[in-house]
Amino acid sequence: LACRAEGDPPPSTRCARQGASAAAAAGRARRSRTVSRADAGRYVCRATNKHGTATRSVVVTVECEWGC
Repeated sequence: LACRAEGDPPPSTRCARQGASAAAAAGRARRSRTVSRADAGRYVCRATNKHGTATRSVVVTVECEWGC
């Protein structure tokens, strides 16, 4: 999932599945964009700059895997 934010100075952003390790999230980001039901869950976007941190989350539901 893309995580976008605007600010001054521009924030760094990170989107990860809640409860997943940073290594698992980074590995998933490098793989294909094919999704499966195992990818369902809450994803958190975090934007950080010198003024603080803002977070938003979204729940992703996968109703049909590729080829259904």
